[in-house]
Amino acid sequence: MKKEDLLHASVIVIAGIAAYSNSFSCSLHFDDFPNIVSNPAITNLHDWRAWMLFNPSRPVAFFTFALNYHFNALDVPGYHLVNLLIHLLNALLVWRIVLLIFRSQHLKDHPLAGFSRQIAFFTALLFVLHPLMTESVTYIVQRLVSLASLFCLLSILFFIKGILSDRPVSRYLYFLSSAIAAVLGFFTKETSYSLPFLIILVYCFFYFRRMTLKRRSVMFLILLLFAVLSFLSFKALQSGKYFSPIPPREGHPYIITPLKYYYTQVNVLITYLRLIVLPINQTLDYNYPMAESIWGLRILVKLAILLAIIATAVRQFNRDRLLSFGIFWFFIAIAPQCLVPRSNFIFEHRTYLASIGIILVWVLLFYYIFGRIRLLKLKGNTPAPLFITLAASLLFVQGIIFGWMTWERNKIWKDEYSLWSDCLLKAPGSARALVNLGCEQVYRQEYPQALKNFDQAILIFPLYFQAWNSRAAARINIGENEKAVEELNFVIIQNPAFLDAYINRGIAFRNIKLFDAAISDFTAALSISPNRSDTYFQRGLSFWMAGRNEAALTDVTQAATMNNQDAIVFLQRNLR
Repeated sequence: MKKEDLLHASVIVIAGIAAYSNSFSCSLHFDDFPNIVSNPAITNLHDWRAWMLFNPSRPVAFFTFALNYHFNALDVPGYHLVNLLIHLLNALLVWRIVLLIFRSQHLKDHPLAGFSRQIAFFTALLFVLHPLMTESVTYIVQRLVSLASLFCLLSILFFIKGILSDRPVSRYLYFLSSAIAAVLGFFTKETSYSLPFLIILVYCFFYFRRMTLKRRSVMFLILLLFAVLSFLSFKALQSGKYFSPIPPREGHPYIITPLKYYYTQVNVLITYLRLIVLPINQTLDYNYPMAESIWGLRILVKLAILLAIIATAVRQFNRDRLLSFGIFWFFIAIAPQCLVPRSNFIFEHRTYLASIGIILVWVLLFYYIFGRIRLLKLKGNTPAPLFITLAASLLFVQGIIFGWMTWERNKIWKDEYSLWSDCLLKAPGSARALVNLGCEQVYRQEYPQALKNFDQAILIFPLYFQAWNSRAAARINIGENEKAVEELNFVIIQNPAFLDAYINRGIAFRNIKLFDAAISDFTAALSISPNRSDTYFQRGLSFWMAGRNEAALTDVTQAATMNNQDAIVFLQRNLR
């Protein structure tokens, strides 16, 4: 490795560590709780069936959570360390891939070929420091996205190395490594499903030539990846959970049809592009409005902008295919996020892999503009050193600004209170943000403000059952058990499968000494989800208070074997 390359790699790593050095104490958030905190599947690393089957389409990611739990339990610094290491590796892979792409015969006459090391460095530096990446790095459960991206980038790197190799054995080993990395990505998160298309993009743009044996091996690898992808897509579609109307949930009071989801994604794509170029007003919950039709003036203008960007990429293919490549990378990598309807229109972590293409385009444009190189010709004036230095200096300053913004964004991820307060500040009509902030206020015993937020959420979305359930939980904490029972009765009548409503109603019944009713509710909760250790403990506690000690010890012992700390403490106190 040349000294310049070693320096670039070191700066990328050190800059990334500095930007995320204040993230290690950031708490668990939102989806971290069902996937990590209350997930018995990751508590025993040796029980491989548990973490593999918890989410069969993502076993690789949950294996890493099981590893973290094995060594760190619920201490967050260990989880953050792994997330940061993945992010740093991704940045180094971006750097290396851009360098290798510049070795392509198609780019030997590129006007910026002499600055390939600088372009690769700044692309990776802006990627590692970009504040848009905080949701994929600081938000622990979104390791799914960064880890899937790691396998995608590894697969692409091995693919390129295989093409560049002149030794048959090495070439096949690289292609085999590429295939293994791809399969690991497929079983980390479904966002990896864009990988075969990204590999075709790399191949067609930079390495497609009339080859014989090498070309056949490339085609075999691509066909193999598509075969695996087709199988996984078929299994996913068989489940029937995709492309059906999504009922009101998670704070949105409307039904999301596939067409309306796609209409909305036109607006979302423009927002993503804006956030990559100008990352301001970031938030976890954008409370994004649903587009009812494609025929509105605003959505048609945004569609025209997207089509113009794609047309530019097509036009630039023969003039500057590196610029064209960056644009196509974005649209291909973001496609799985936009084509499969979900209950949330927008999340920042969905841009993680796709953003690399736009960041590359951004760096290229800086060198073009300040290097006085015309975009539409490959041969021409030699870049003026002064302007190239200016371009590099401005990109370095932008990296510093991004690093500072990432540092500041990590402060918002510090705890649930700061995170959801920020969400409400930027999206004041978000029922989900109101409920989550209210739950944190209950934890802090700020009951009047919590109840006010729950009331406001229910006013926005009257059938938001989580808001009703959380409000009832707050009432239980202040002794209003009868009111809590009334509200939970409503939730259970409307949604008989709402697990937490049974648990909270059981607690309320126990508080007013209706032990049989409490036990009945906890039993109903266990029939819905038999792996909840807290439910076993709560039922065991109800048995104990009803004087049924033998049944109580059976349930509490079961909870303790599932590593429920309350159950362990209970047994230590009562079985001395």
